[in-house]
Amino acid sequence: MNEVSRSNVCHLIHILKRLEGEQDVNIRTVGGFQFEAEGRLARVEDCLALITGAEVDLPGDFEISLSNVTINLCAITSVGQGD
Repeated sequence: MNEVSRSNVCHLIHILKRLEGEQDVNIRTVGGFQFEAEGRLARVEDCLALITGAEVDLPGDFEISLSNVTINLCAITSVGQGD
């Protein structure tokens, strides 16, 4: 498993803070989880991100929908925004 350096995580958190309030934000975490904010990235603070209307892709091709998800930002590996 590739480790994400501390400076890269800090950079990703900085990007997330700029995307706060935006829709279609994607966050990947350690373990292969992908969180897509169908709603919006509601808040980024205290090393946590809160997204609403989340589609969560789980390892093994499983997907679940949740109304709210809190993500530990120490575990993020990538951040993006869809169309």
